Amino acid sequence: MLSIHKYKPLLVLGLVTLGLGLAPNQAKAVTFTPLTSQDATPGFDDADFNLLLNNGDFKELFVAEGRIGNNGTGGNGERELGINKDVAIGGAPVAQGNFTWGNGKLWDFSLEYDGSKVTYKVLDGNQTISLTSQEFSGPVNQIYLRTFANKGNTSNLQNAVSLTDLVFNGTSVGSLASASTSTSKDVDYLGLSNISSPFTLTGKTALSWVGAAPSRSNLAFQIKVGTSPQSESVPEPGMLGGIFLAATIGAAVSKKKKVAV
Repeated sequence: MLSIHKYKPLLVLGLVTLGLGLAPNQAKAVTFTPLTSQDATPGFDDADFNLLLNNGDFKELFVAEGRIGNNGTGGNGERELGINKDVAIGGAPVAQGNFTWGNGKLWDFSLEYDGSKVTYKVLDGNQTISLTSQEFSGPVNQIYLRTFANKGNTSNLQNAVSLTDLVFNGTSVGSLASASTSTSKDVDYLGLSNISSPFTLTGKTALSWVGAAPSRSNLAFQIKVGTSPQSESVPEPGMLGGIFLAATIGAAVSKKKKVAV
């Protein structure tokens, strides 16, 4: 007969592993997505991201965007904030907002998705701009953050945009920033994997420039939320705990059989 006491330490470890996998707040742990160039140009850029879309390695569900627009002036309908559709179907905004960024002013922001509703806020101590949409639903497992600063010109000498103090569901995930010159643009990406809804992403953002302000999407950031088939293939921690427990019991039984021969 198999003695349970002899293999109790292994069984306890397996049960603890399973318990951790089933714990509600530890079901998933966000991880960084390795980003490598797919072409001759060093660094991960827009061409590489578009390859992910074209190859079916990532599909956008929605995009939360901040852009310089017209910096809240001019009255020509240029938006500064938006919740946008998948770029594959045009990327049109389903919710948008207008306000003045200010040159170098630091703003707090938050993005929440509960599986059926998107809430996107940009705020400081005096005002809050809040956008919501219930046009999107379904699971997500991947986020790509993008910052972009287009090159300047004779009147707009330099541009910069930053996403700092980023926190995903209580876990710090660093910062992202792009800075251009009068002759070169800059684009940067940060990928987050192993996510699910509901989630909350918070951070701080600032847009700045030297000389005349840029316009439209020449200074912008996007938070692209969607799905990746590669992330879907990763076993859930609860499943991993069950596999470990089964393997532990199997190993104990196999060892007992060998001893009994």
